[in-house]
Amino acid sequence: MKRAIFPLPVFILPCGYTRLRIFEPRYLEMVKESLKTEQGFVLCQYDIDSYLNVPKYGCLVDIIDFSQDKHGQLLIDVVATSVVEINDVCENKQQLRYGQLSATENIFWFQQPRQFANKDKYLQTALQQLFASNEQLNELYRETHFNELNWVVARWLELLPISIDKKQQLAFESDFANIHSFLHTVINNEFS
Repeated sequence: MKRAIFPLPVFILPCGYTRLRIFEPRYLEMVKESLKTEQGFVLCQYDIDSYLNVPKYGCLVDIIDFSQDKHGQLLIDVVATSVVEINDVCENKQQLRYGQLSATENIFWFQQPRQFANKDKYLQTALQQLFASNEQLNELYRETHFNELNWVVARWLELLPISIDKKQQLAFESDFANIHSFLHTVINNEFS
């Protein structure tokens, strides 16, 4: 399937939500097309080293809401539905990028359900507290799955103030044990 691609310095994983400010004509067209066809678009990291700045992986997202900010710019809320592999990238006259999407051949850690251990309760509790204390974040998430370890780990990766490159590396080039250990170290040091 062919979809529009939106490279941004934003990191998102499946079941993650984010709000985007849309003002460039090419991306306004992308949103219009997405709403008209009821098909999403791909949100991915802006990769300076890749052709047309599009990396190998991105997240297919669906628009779930839209509004305007105080300056009249379009705001859209999206939810990530799946990680996809992006091939055959091209752009149209407006410089809107498109790519051929396929399911990823790799099985990533967030696709394999995991059980909470006693030591994981702190990751869960700290994330619940973060959501409860952040009205904007709490409002954005239509669905939460605090009882699913993969969901909790994915949200922490999205929210931690580390570089997008590091997030990409952890999400797509690391295993669950490494990410799990990293999060326990960071969250325990920050929230304890």
